[in-house]
Amino acid sequence: MRTNSAINLNSKSSKEFATSNYLPKINFAKKQRTLAESIKFTGIGLHSGKKVEMVVRPAISNTGVVFRVKNGPNSFIDIKANYRNVTSTILCTTISSQGYSISTTEHIMSALYGLNIDNVIIELTDNEIPVMDGSSLAFVNEIMSVGSIDQKDFVRSIKIKKTVEVKHNDKLVRVSPHNETIITCEISFESKFIGNQSLSLLLKPEIYKTQISSARTFGFMKDVDALRKNGLALGGSLENAVVISDKKILNKDGLRFNDEFVRHKALDLIGDIALAGHRIIGSIYSYKAGHDLNNKLLRKIFSSGENWEFVDSY
Repeated sequence: MRTNSAINLNSKSSKEFATSNYLPKINFAKKQRTLAESIKFTGIGLHSGKKVEMVVRPAISNTGVVFRVKNGPNSFIDIKANYRNVTSTILCTTISSQGYSISTTEHIMSALYGLNIDNVIIELTDNEIPVMDGSSLAFVNEIMSVGSIDQKDFVRSIKIKKTVEVKHNDKLVRVSPHNETIITCEISFESKFIGNQSLSLLLKPEIYKTQISSARTFGFMKDVDALRKNGLALGGSLENAVVISDKKILNKDGLRFNDEFVRHKALDLIGDIALAGHRIIGSIYSYKAGHDLNNKLLRKIFSSGENWEFVDSY
């Protein structure tokens, strides 16, 4: 088993044949994947401030992602990583079952989804995922270090058939039909250090690793006291978040990307849509949206079979 408590930061392009002289393109189904061995992380919860250990273990085909928490000396509660189990979206995504909850699921879910890992069991000593450095890079590095293995069953993906959109005031998130998974995010903040930022990318493991995984969560210094009075951000620090004051970015090493903020929003979006339980083939567009709208989008997609269909992944 590999362990991790800190990190060091250091297209498919297929030709479309236009003439009838060629056979139709064949999409070969992919096998489901799990980890080659278990990996372990130690850190603190971003909101709880509590120390937590997390072990991500290989799982058999068709398990999906399952969070496991103790409810007694020799017993456990399993909580399926699924949009229907989301019970709170206040500054993070929380899933619950049988009176037990796991919060801040989005970063580990994003890493698994971004690297095409389908089946794992995630064991926790407390009810929040360790924040690590505020990104998903620690998870990505360890997953890639141990590698993954093919399993006996094929991947089934969700192909979007119709455009689905949810809005709240000027915020929106939308998914439209497409033959790939495209992630597009736009954000707008009054802070001069963020302003208007946008990002669009084809979601593939190498692109996820290099362009998304190291982008950190962020917040404003003026909000810290209010958040902590409400039991939030108790574990937040300059070690695991980008913190912005009225005058500057407080992290001494600055930003990892000029547009790190929108990249982190894309990271969160990927982690939230991973709760569909299957890969989504479609173009996903987010404008100023957060965890709440992301979850509402999934609920709206699956409210009608006219919106989607299962396909062999390609």
